[in-house]
Amino acid sequence: MKKNTICLIFLFFLFLILKDIPLGAIVPLIRVRRSQLHCEPIGRIMGRGEKRFDAKSLICEKERIEVINGGFIDFFCYSSGKILKLSSGVVSDKCSKPKSINANCHPTDVVGCFHPKGGTEDSDEPTIISPYSTSTLNPRPEITWTPVKGANSYKVKIEGYEFGWQRVVNQTRLAYPSDEKPFQPGSAYTIYIFAYKDGNAFSYDSTVLNLLPVNYQEEIAFKIKRIKELGLSPDETALDIDAIYVSENLLDETIEMLKMATANVRQNPTLYRVLGDRYLEVWLPNEAKRQYTKASDLAKISNNSTELQKSQDGLKMVDFYNQLPTSKNGAQ
Repeated sequence: MKKNTICLIFLFFLFLILKDIPLGAIVPLIRVRRSQLHCEPIGRIMGRGEKRFDAKSLICEKERIEVINGGFIDFFCYSSGKILKLSSGVVSDKCSKPKSINANCHPTDVVGCFHPKGGTEDSDEPTIISPYSTSTLNPRPEITWTPVKGANSYKVKIEGYEFGWQRVVNQTRLAYPSDEKPFQPGSAYTIYIFAYKDGNAFSYDSTVLNLLPVNYQEEIAFKIKRIKELGLSPDETALDIDAIYVSENLLDETIEMLKMATANVRQNPTLYRVLGDRYLEVWLPNEAKRQYTKASDLAKISNNSTELQKSQDGLKMVDFYNQLPTSKNGAQ
């Protein structure tokens, strides 16, 4: 008798819970982690209002969304790094699939390939390693380069419209001097590294760096704030922010962020694989290889076939890149 009473009480409370749910209602799917998918997501829903997917859910290519009451939802598109207002329809009609790192590079057509950087002590000329790309948010970037055979000093020279400065050092790294004026938003600067032997320059490398305008910086900060407000796990947050940085060619910022993320979240193969992709983008295939190898090992442990395939494809690209010739400027 007691058992029957308990069952009746349970059924009564169940009725109270379900009586206000319309017939045919669908419990929204919750897909907040990439490991929950069998596809590469093209973006993430950033708020409520979709009938079938919960807020923060990842969306695959060709999937259709159904917005309640014919309205709009915020959707973060990975390929563009933008937050879109989407109505019901196929998501990929408005947000394309992100391009793979090797999309424009093939053994039969190396024109679209990145050019691997040097890095051995037998190099005859320096190669600027960082800043990694031509855009930055950092007004005082650290400058690093590869060592040069026979060089006993290096000159770092900065040239810009407003100002310039130079320093002579005997190492291959220079923190931006605190007594020099920082880069100004919206301005471009040329960084030169000259290799010296016995007081004579015999080779050099150069790169142009742009500090993004203030309005660009504010827009990026706003999008990052929106991502962080979702309350995702640290690794998912880092991967979403990576899409923002990549869309603005901020490879220094995303590489440093991903390095910190892999130090704190050690078991996610996607983090290591994406970091490998970024190293390949900045022409450092040997660094990329270390990350792809780690990603491959973790993917095997977790039976993640998608990431295993991507990391192995990355390793194949590294082998191909390491066979490409490098060409540099002569000394001036």
